[in-house]
Amino acid sequence: MKLHSNERFNEKKLLLASLGCGVVHHYLFYDRSWGVSVPVFVLGFYLLFYTMAQGHIGRKKDPSLLLLLPVGLLALTYALYTNMLFAVLNALAIPFFVVLHTTWLTSRGGKAPIWVRMLEQVFVQTLLYAPRPFAVLFGWMSVRMKAGRSRTLMKVLLGLLLSVPLLAAVVGLLASADTMFDRSLARLPNLFEDVELGRILFRALWIGAITVGVFAYVAGLLQPKLWSSARPASPYMPKTASVPSANVEWDVLAADGAVSQATAPSAAPSDLRLDPTVASTVLIALNAVYLLFAFVQFSYFFGGGGGAGAAALPEGVTYASYARQGFAELVVVTLINLTVLITFLYGVRRPGPIAWTLLRTLLALLVGCTGIMLSSAYLRLSMYEEAYGYTVTRLLVHAFMIFLLVLFVLALVKLWREKLPLLRYYGITALAAYVLINYMGIDAMIAQNNIKRYENSGVIDVGYLGGLSFEAVPHLVDLRKNHPELDAVEGVLHNFTYRLERQEGSASWTEFNVSKRRASQMLQPVKPAR
Repeated sequence: MKLHSNERFNEKKLLLASLGCGVVHHYLFYDRSWGVSVPVFVLGFYLLFYTMAQGHIGRKKDPSLLLLLPVGLLALTYALYTNMLFAVLNALAIPFFVVLHTTWLTSRGGKAPIWVRMLEQVFVQTLLYAPRPFAVLFGWMSVRMKAGRSRTLMKVLLGLLLSVPLLAAVVGLLASADTMFDRSLARLPNLFEDVELGRILFRALWIGAITVGVFAYVAGLLQPKLWSSARPASPYMPKTASVPSANVEWDVLAADGAVSQATAPSAAPSDLRLDPTVASTVLIALNAVYLLFAFVQFSYFFGGGGGAGAAALPEGVTYASYARQGFAELVVVTLINLTVLITFLYGVRRPGPIAWTLLRTLLALLVGCTGIMLSSAYLRLSMYEEAYGYTVTRLLVHAFMIFLLVLFVLALVKLWREKLPLLRYYGITALAAYVLINYMGIDAMIAQNNIKRYENSGVIDVGYLGGLSFEAVPHLVDLRKNHPELDAVEGVLHNFTYRLERQEGSASWTEFNVSKRRASQMLQPVKPAR
């Protein structure tokens, strides 16, 4: 499939489209908060990209198109939620995935790792094309003018430039010589008092920067330049003949630097990999410790949680303090086990059938023991939340532990299905998990769980709930309705009302957000305190 065309793209059309993109970006984001403007701009950029890329990319179905889904979903979060943490993270994630998608789509013939291609695209090709818009603009102006007029215009501009210091000296002398002339000059700035030259200049620079950036990036994608004399041709252009790889995982995941015994090139030095006997010894020692730990966990946690039939904790140790103790250490051990698992999967020399079965069994046992440790850490955190309340950090740690468990399950499948491209599935899982957690409505879950905890224990930190995003407002309104004895809730709702009024003072359609809209409707009866 041919992904690059020998014909140059239309630079004038790209420059005009980029200018339109800069104007739209200025209209959507200048002096305005982010909302529906983010998905609108992302959609506009992709319309520009695909319009200009016609003839430069293949028309067949491409797996890189799947990246449009997370890009669109992450952009849509700005119109649905108001969580500041994810707003900042997504401001980094969306450009990253856009660069990943567009680079992958336009350089599928390249053999370099995808992350190398992304870095070259952003920091080399884009910078090489940055001066090009000015050359296109001046070239277009010279073509539109006759040669004589062009030379005359350049002479006029040169004369004006040379006259600046002379005018400054003459005007100064005349103002000193004549008082009325000096007063007349003093009144000239009043004619422009309503014109904010600084703001106009900043807006022009804003539009110009976006225009140049979009032009240079898209141009670098469609027609990459040769930037090193040592390279006879761009490594991203498809070659006329190439040797097909025997394994897809090696081609796609070469950037990860992790290659299994079955998929590594034959030229790889085997002495760099770990001996299976050494690996088995390490796993036996680790699993022995983990089995002892698992026995203790079953005694205290999985035997009934301190109820009838469960082993009692040592004297003076409460379940809340036991839950707080050692949680971070368990997470660190889990990460160590994941590193050991991946290292042994890809970095151990393949032994004979019997030894390989033993090694896989030991790795499977390591996964099982790690699952027990993750369950222990999860239960510890749940008990800690019941004692001290729910926060954003604790809920994110919950999600992270579930994510780790999924990674271990995939590694377990890899043990018995060696052709499974594990690292590719890890990347897909991480991307899916990040998009999913954006749509979980974390602040709403925190408010809901803390309210349930209050109904069971009578303890709640209303001040913390007041610092959450607008997704918590519906639950706080219900809390005020069901528990009027909590006077602090009224003040928190007044604070949300004040935040909304401050943001909606000059709101436009570009700042529309579903969460803010729902909160505004529910807070209408609430008047700000005077």
